[in-house]
Amino acid sequence: MVAQPRYLGHTRRRRDHPPGVEDPTAGHTYNISVRVHDLYDEPVDSGWSLFVCWAIPTVGPIPVPTPASGQILNNAAVGIPVPAMGEVVLQTAMTWTPSFRNGGHECLVAMAYNQQATGLPVASLNGDAPNTDTYSIAQHNLGVLRGTQIGPRIHYAFQVCNGADAEREFVVAAQQAPLSEIAEFLHGVPGGRTVIDKPGKVEHLGIAASDHPDAAELAAAPAVLRSAKIAGRSCRPFSLTGTLRTGNA
Repeated sequence: MVAQPRYLGHTRRRRDHPPGVEDPTAGHTYNISVRVHDLYDEPVDSGWSLFVCWAIPTVGPIPVPTPASGQILNNAAVGIPVPAMGEVVLQTAMTWTPSFRNGGHECLVAMAYNQQATGLPVASLNGDAPNTDTYSIAQHNLGVLRGTQIGPRIHYAFQVCNGADAEREFVVAAQQAPLSEIAEFLHGVPGGRTVIDKPGKVEHLGIAASDHPDAAELAAAPAVLRSAKIAGRSCRPFSLTGTLRTGNA
């Protein structure tokens, strides 16, 4: 089976039709729904469980180790059968009220696993992992917004990580891409593909070498940082900044 944590639904919305929020806001409460597929020609009647959590991508394998870096939203046996070559949509036992962590870069992770064969396996928190005979895992990356992130100013914090043992020097650059590149990600987003019909121009696009830059750093942020030094086996925070007065980008 394949688990896909694709949908966020606000608790005040109808529970059977998640609206598909792509950028949840810190402090708001959401329902989490997971679509589970049976890719084989035999139904799955019993013996499987669903694990769902939110996590910071850099914290390592799941289950998530601490409340500061993640939270388990569901881990229980599922009595609902999945038809052959079919799918079911399940809602997690717990709702999610995101907080602004890791510059807003947080992930939803879902794993359908054979409890009788493995119990809860320790799996890699690194993108969609290959299916195995006993579990399938999927990861959905999200940009959590601050509750006050309203208006034309863009301020999106992120990290660049150096996986080598020694310090390395990186080039970190910002460039506006064509809206057509996000067309495949717009399924379930309010407005859908109409988003790409209203292109906007980002002004003063830049990279600041901090996750909490002040006004002067934001104003002076260049589009390219050519010599960003990052120590071995560590990460360094940056912020994408710019102004979008109208349209989408």
